[in-house]
Amino acid sequence: MVAFMGLFAFAGLGAILGLSDTATTPSPSVEAAPVDTGADDLDAHIALYEQERTKIDELSVALDGNPAKPLVALFDWMEDQDAKMTDPNLTAYSAELLADQMSTFRADLEQSITDAQTRRTNASGSVSEGLIDAAGNGFIDVQYDAATACGTNENADQGYQTVGCVKGGSPLTVHLLPDAERTEWHAKMTTVHELAHVYQRADDVRYPDDDGGYQALLAQGLFQGSEEVMADCYALTYLNEWTLSDGVKETGYGYVCGDTERQAIRDWAAGMNAPVG
Repeated sequence: MVAFMGLFAFAGLGAILGLSDTATTPSPSVEAAPVDTGADDLDAHIALYEQERTKIDELSVALDGNPAKPLVALFDWMEDQDAKMTDPNLTAYSAELLADQMSTFRADLEQSITDAQTRRTNASGSVSEGLIDAAGNGFIDVQYDAATACGTNENADQGYQTVGCVKGGSPLTVHLLPDAERTEWHAKMTTVHELAHVYQRADDVRYPDDDGGYQALLAQGLFQGSEEVMADCYALTYLNEWTLSDGVKETGYGYVCGDTERQAIRDWAAGMNAPVG
């Protein structure tokens, strides 16, 4: 009688909890199966990631001393990826995604290096391409399509023309008018002006919070607080010029910087590994 009541009570508790015999008593095959944690896959993805990072470090040697390095190597992005890989809760799926992204970046970096080697030849033989190839050792490209890529100058009705630009989405490409449409002096000034914008974009990567680099100089009131005036000053300093006109055409934004600002340019350029003439 006692045994029967005990059995009845147990069965009643199972009914209250909504459990059946099959739910509370796993079959031997299910009970014996190990839990698949994906540990082997996780280790494989981590190993691949580390291999790709090692290759990227080796490839990045080609960028040592290059002012375009922050725009090519994207070290901040890689540091973020490294941090994700050390997450103690990292899953095999997430590790696979991170490893694939690093593999893609490594392949892109290899292609960038190959492209840079090709660009160093100054295929056009132009003054502007020579300046750009030398400045970035081939990692900065030039396209002679400013007439379409840069848009119409807002003061076009007064005779002003946009002769070059660097677009935010592709900061390693300088868009210019063909040298044949500019005097040699004008070609040099505008090309070096646009190179300054490439270096500014590289500096933005170095200081994503706008708390250093050229942004700090603008905040101090140098270059009238303007990126464009600063780019003019870089060109003036680089070419040791004290005018924004060659007697035929004017260029730039109308302000010729003095010695103090030129020294600030030299100091900034040194920190960027950018040439200053």
